[in-house]
Amino acid sequence: MGDSAPVGGEQLDRAIADAVASLHAQVRFAGRLEYGYNRRGRPMQRYNIARHAGTLYALAQHYERVPDARAAALYSEVSRYLATACVRLVPGTEDQYALWGDVEGKPDEAKLGAAGLALAAWCGAHDDAQWRPPIDILSGVGGFIAAMQAPDGRFVSKYSAKDGPQTGWQSLYYPGEAALGLVRLYGVDEEPEWLDRAESALLHLADTRARDGKHEPDHWALLATEALWPYAMERERLVAHALGVIDAMLTHVQGSGALTACGRLTPTAIRLEGILAVRDLLPPGHPTTAALASIVPRAVAYLLAGQLRSGRHAGAFPRAPAGSADPRAAELRVDYTQHALSALLAWRDGRTHLPAPDDTA
Repeated sequence: MGDSAPVGGEQLDRAIADAVASLHAQVRFAGRLEYGYNRRGRPMQRYNIARHAGTLYALAQHYERVPDARAAALYSEVSRYLATACVRLVPGTEDQYALWGDVEGKPDEAKLGAAGLALAAWCGAHDDAQWRPPIDILSGVGGFIAAMQAPDGRFVSKYSAKDGPQTGWQSLYYPGEAALGLVRLYGVDEEPEWLDRAESALLHLADTRARDGKHEPDHWALLATEALWPYAMERERLVAHALGVIDAMLTHVQGSGALTACGRLTPTAIRLEGILAVRDLLPPGHPTTAALASIVPRAVAYLLAGQLRSGRHAGAFPRAPAGSADPRAAELRVDYTQHALSALLAWRDGRTHLPAPDDTA
């Protein structure tokens, strides 16, 4: 078989276990994470609650597949920190909760993406061994997300405790993160409004990008599409959007397997996350679907080759592979490993669903 042969077995299982262990090693007092290390190995001083929430989401994905006591304890510790350090009422409301940036030094700022990712992490498959906030808090976070959405489906990305919604900056990823969180919240409280708002958000992205002729490599929108799919009313528009996003993701595929020209690991990981989420929703005969058969296994192999195998941070994924020309190649952040872990879990779940690679190519 050619270089597009599937990557799996013990190598994949070990890589996943080592990635989880590396995240576990970054848990500090009360569930706060060591955010990262610069290229000289010194701890980074800044913090990012959206990336903390994203890491919790990856840990939730792992626990859904490996529901053991150690995984539950790790999830619960990171979960409690996010809730106790960040969740507070939105001023002037009695039932809307946001995730505030106290730990980032911005106590009056709340990010839409952090709220969406927190819900995505808290509202997946759940049992009593995992700690999460009570349902009224979860629904209150959903209420905050709803309040940040316009009637046409678009979202505002940031909220100020003093001045309300901030319209001066828009995130590429926050709308998809918010939509994903709302769909997963529906699985907890079965409130149809969350599904309506999630689909409205995704259709706004779909229609805007189709009109402008410019799709973005927005993996969170693809993850939200996959989550919404069982309930979706406008599947044709969602699939067209997914194909456009994937085509944007495949613009700079490299012979090495990297999915971007820069060769950094996380851009390849997030593209894999999105592609693998919607792979079964794509038209079987579409050229993009066929191209994935060889592209995806090579990308997985590229990602695996970049994982640290030894040393203090064994199991983590650096900014770029060893030998890269990137001067920050050795930099580590929790979200680098988080995204790689999510991509590898998705690959392990569904690698047999991809079309067979063409060995004659």
